[in-house]
Parts: sequence; C-alpha cells; structure tokens
Amino acid sequence: MTTVGDLGCSDVDVDAWEKENRAPLFPNKVNRWVLVRTLRDNPTPDDLKTTLAATFSKWFDGTPFDAALPSDNTTRSANADLIKLERVSKERLSFPQAARRREQLPGVLPTLKPGEIVWLEVSFAYRGQLVDMPWPVRSGAAVQLKASARCPVEADWMLDSAAVPTVDAPPEKSSTDKAGDALNGAAQKVGNSVLDSLWLPLVVVGAGVLVYLFGVRSLVRAAHDEEAA
Repeated sequence: MTTVGDLGCSDVDVDAWEKENRAPLFPNKVNRWVLVRTLRDNPTPDDLKTTLAATFSKWFDGTPFDAALPSDNTTRSANADLIKLERVSKERLSFPQAARRREQLPGVLPTLKPGEIVWLEVSFAYRGQLVDMPWPVRSGAAVQLKASARCPVEADWMLDSAAVPTVDAPPEKSSTDKAGDALNGAAQKVGNSVLDSLWLPLVVVGAGVLVYLFGVRSLVRAAHDEEAA
C-alpha cells in the first residue's frame, strides 16, 4: 500500500502544498491579515498577543520579540515589523478589498481542529522584498514533527484573508528609538504606580486630620457653652 503525504500530515505533501498555495506580501506597505485560531488553550487577551507574536516568529523565521524591545504595543519578527493585534471577534472578519481569500487557494483548503475559534485582524509593516509566501498555517502542539506544525489540515492557526494595502509602512525605527520608547513606557507605568502608592496614604492622613480638627472644634465649642452657662 502506498501512503500519500508527509509523516504527521496525512494525505498532504506539505512542501508541494506550500509551493502551490501562496499568500501575497506587499513590501514597504502595512499588510493586513485576518487570521483564525482555535481556542483549545483557553487564551486570555494577553495570551492572544503573546501567542500571535510567537506564531509570527515561525512564519517569518525570526524571534517572538524584536531584540530592540517591543514598541508601541507591537512586536517584530524578521521582516514583519510593527506586528499589532487590531481586533478580535467571534464572528468572521473580512476586508472590503481582499488580495486573496482562503477559499481561492488551488490546493487542499486549510482547516482548523474542531472546537471554538476566534478571528483576529492583524497589521504589520513588511520590510522584506518577497511578494508572496506559503499560506500561513500552524499547529500549536508543544512537541511535533516539522511537517505536522506546517500541516494545513486541522491546524490551530491559519490565514483566512489578506487585504489589498492602502497605507505605506512608516519609517523603520532604530534599536535606540525602540529602546527609548520602551523605557519611556516603563517609566510612565512606574510613575503612575508611585503616584497611586503616594496618593492613598495622603488620603488616609488627610481624613485623619479632618477627624482630629472636627474633634477639637467640638471640644472647644463644648467648653465655650459651659462657660456661657
């Protein structure tokens, strides 16, 4: 008996599938994608952002976070810069002008594992020069074969559609600029925290002073009444 497909991805030759099924990329533009992911891991809102960054690192062969530190609530992985989660929905998201949709792929259409799913609109500035890439899919298992991680059948993540870009990518920030942004953001958070920690004792002390003054005033008034009597 002859078995078709890669080990870990039954009936699908992953390398051939990736050559045939391509997602458009737009150099020096803000690329916008609608992704779909499973909810098998019961992610929190913060988990959605961190797992998005980690998944981009697989698609763009980089690291989850830019070595220069995240900037303005975005991350970077290789040539995918300023990766940002724009919105999340339990209903399907779409673009008015899509450059390509999942249903238009010529090969086996990507599918997700059974269960609840969520749609994510994501934007990123593409700093590379390629005009397409393998249609993004990813399985989230902790231990798995490479072919299984890239298998389009019963994945945990997949691209649903890519938009026609309308905005140029902003100028690329240096590592120094990003580090400065991160430090400013951290300083602001620390400042707010310090302000909160100072304000509460001041409120308590202020309330105590008012109670004391009110008591003294009452005693003075009582003494004055006694003298008058």
